[in-house]
Amino acid sequence: MPNFPKDHKYGRVHGHTFEVTVRVNGNIDNENNWVINYDELDQFVTPLLKILDHKILNDINGLKNPTSENLARWFWFKLKKKIKNLESIEINRPRIGGCVFKGD
Repeated sequence: MPNFPKDHKYGRVHGHTFEVTVRVNGNIDNENNWVINYDELDQFVTPLLKILDHKILNDINGLKNPTSENLARWFWFKLKKKIKNLESIEINRPRIGGCVFKGD
């Protein structure tokens, strides 16, 4: 993370496992009884996960400072174009915690 000295544990290259929760809000479709088809949601989310998986996040456009908060914003702006009823993005580090982003 570029805002820390190189000898600080956050200033060195390190990794984390995280979970992304995508929340949508809307009326339930009477035919299928859902707000969104999860297969459709997967088509939007999976390519983004592939961009991040096992990568140095600082090297990814828009993630120079890859905090959980900035990851949530990055997902939001990538997905909001495709999911009109996007409510929030949650980034969670298991056993640690995380953040929720609900748009700008």
